[in-house]
Amino acid sequence: MRIEKIRLDEVKKAYGDIKALEDISLSLYQGELLCVAGLSGSGKSVLADIISGRTSKGRGRMYVDGRPAVFTSISQAQTAGIFCVRYKTSVISDISVEENLCLMQKQGCLSFPARQGMLHMRETLKSLEVECRLQAPVASLSLMERHTIEICRACCAGMKVLILDGIARDYTLKETEYMKRLVIRLRERGISILWIDTRPEIMLDAADRLAVLRKGRLAAVLYREEFERQMIDRIIIGENRKAGREITRSQAEPGGRAVLLSVREVRARELRDVSFHVCPGEVVGFIHPEDTYCREIVRLLSGEFKVESGSAWLAGRQVELAGGRKNMVRRGFGYIEDYKKSLFPKLDVAENLTIAGLEYFAPGVGVREKLEQAVACDYLALLDIREEDLKRPIETLSHRCQLNVALYKWIIAKARLIVIDNLFSGTDILMRNSVREFLEFAKSRGIGVVYCSPNERELASVCDRLYELAEGKVSCR
Repeated sequence: MRIEKIRLDEVKKAYGDIKALEDISLSLYQGELLCVAGLSGSGKSVLADIISGRTSKGRGRMYVDGRPAVFTSISQAQTAGIFCVRYKTSVISDISVEENLCLMQKQGCLSFPARQGMLHMRETLKSLEVECRLQAPVASLSLMERHTIEICRACCAGMKVLILDGIARDYTLKETEYMKRLVIRLRERGISILWIDTRPEIMLDAADRLAVLRKGRLAAVLYREEFERQMIDRIIIGENRKAGREITRSQAEPGGRAVLLSVREVRARELRDVSFHVCPGEVVGFIHPEDTYCREIVRLLSGEFKVESGSAWLAGRQVELAGGRKNMVRRGFGYIEDYKKSLFPKLDVAENLTIAGLEYFAPGVGVREKLEQAVACDYLALLDIREEDLKRPIETLSHRCQLNVALYKWIIAKARLIVIDNLFSGTDILMRNSVREFLEFAKSRGIGVVYCSPNERELASVCDRLYELAEGKVSCR
């Protein structure tokens, strides 16, 4: 007989006129791994906030261990044995790992004298097969390691329900697999896990059930034997939504053999005699398991540090990789990383679309506005927005529409080569399809793309060629 740890009955939550959650009825059982998936804005994090006491529920009922529960604070939820680990960790950076691990023991379900608490902490780490330098400062740890410390800290404090809200969005493939193994060991200890992510596929092989949220409602609850990737994608998207097309290597052949960008024997910081090339209409990927050298490639092409030796050529002309991104944009480069940070939230869609290519627009407010409107209207179908949306502040549009603007503004700016850094991070299935469709469009225009990511699966789905980075050098895959 399964023991019910958490039960929600017809829970509703609204922020003004916006219905974040509507009639959610869902249970989490002891020792269960329940994945919650959905598009951005579907209500996943709101669900986590309600269960963990970060925000109060609106209407409906919540039960913990069979008893009615109303949490008005995070500490109340923790006293009940519920802890939420979020992307932005709550570990304290300026103290050691050991001090962080012991921090919650007196606040949680378990309370120990100092010496006994230390022994309990070490036993917990051993049982979870977590190895860490206890005296190391938390500031020296990676994001995944910080999440691991936070999870172990919660276990040391006797938490019985763990909510993991979007923690893996910037993990490498290796880090994702490590976290998956840790979650499985937690489940084996009888801890209930609520794993929330826009990418359910990363945990499907370990999950007991999958709950899909769509527009604040529970669209489906599937058991392991019902997991089927295409069906799950259809449920997440909704039958009436466009799923987009996946680009495969056979569908996306480079549009020519001429060389667009050639980097020859460049030495700069950690990079040693790096050589590579990108053809027009080609997506070239760079992979490194630890993501270190990938970011060095992005910084190199951004002109962020001094090149010691070597050369770079763009469309047959030598180009200096220096002067920062502003200068590199003038030379025909475009950059896409965190799409939200590349937008101006208070400006309208048309302004955000054309701001990267200001030099192509005539001075004068009236003329500029007409040009902005004309250029933006040409891209309405690609952006998946209406003409009346062009004058709306971009912060009022969906995450997918914001992403589309961040992508296509570089087409309007006439970029010849676009540098992308780990763009799939934190995106849902519709947004990832938007990225793939953008890459297909850029390739058709003869634009070259450098795509850096620690996720080999992500790169394989979009790239024509791969370079592997190791010890400051590159080699073709």
